[in-house]
Amino acid sequence: MTWQQHRQKITRQPAARWPALLCGLIAICLLAAPPAGASDDETLNLWIHPYLPATELIRRFSPLTDYLAEELERPVQIRVQQSYQTHIDLIGRDHADLAFIGPASYVIMRRQYGHKPLLAMLEENGYPVFQGMIIVREEAPFTSLTDLKGQSFAFGDPNSTMSYIVPRAMLAQAGVSLDDLARHDFLNSHHDVALAVLGGYFAAGGVKDEVFFAYRPRGLRALATSPLIPDHLFLTRADLPPALVERLRELLLAINHHPRKLEILKGIKEAVTGLVEAQPENYDSLEEMMVIFSGD
Repeated sequence: MTWQQHRQKITRQPAARWPALLCGLIAICLLAAPPAGASDDETLNLWIHPYLPATELIRRFSPLTDYLAEELERPVQIRVQQSYQTHIDLIGRDHADLAFIGPASYVIMRRQYGHKPLLAMLEENGYPVFQGMIIVREEAPFTSLTDLKGQSFAFGDPNSTMSYIVPRAMLAQAGVSLDDLARHDFLNSHHDVALAVLGGYFAAGGVKDEVFFAYRPRGLRALATSPLIPDHLFLTRADLPPALVERLRELLLAINHHPRKLEILKGIKEAVTGLVEAQPENYDSLEEMMVIFSGD
């Protein structure tokens, strides 16, 4: 059985489960929405890259959009893009009123399209950084990254910070190139990478810390941990009215003192403890890391 067949088997749901079917239909509608900024003169769209299933992202970000809609007195809707690259292009071409974006995707976007107004970045456990892991099965014989020469490796999306950019740089720093691997593949999401390694379809893979800790009890081990990387961030399109940009920035930072802070932030990610100001230079060190294997 191939990894693709295995994934279909473990994700198949009974057709009679109408709540799940309804959520899926809602997600399809959101994914199919046209890549425009606001759907009308009042509604703001928050676009999110597909690092988790669309229904899960809608659930996680709904407390935030409810809060923003209440404070702004205008609708704020969640939109999930179909791929990391289309998310980058949507933001770069100023079609996204608001956007949540990963660090590497942000660096790629600003290199291709230029700077956009930054609103805030995530803070995890008191710091605006997070980490990734190169994972293997608990019983795997590997003790260092060099042991992965001649082995198979699972990445997520080619524009993902922790499931491609950072693990690729970590491998390169250890002297392991893609040519040194027996094979590699892109499985789209962090969860798929974890499941593929657990199932023995790949010897190793790259995931963010949150996903590693979720699957570690099932038999995963961290072979290597990445340096601290600046966290995900919120930004806006360049032509959004300056007064609205400043209001959005104020509202995001005000969550730190809001009575519903935990409800709003923990939905996004369990480790999130706040939002802090974001500056373009926060991501310069990541851009330098990306040069390690890019040949730039």
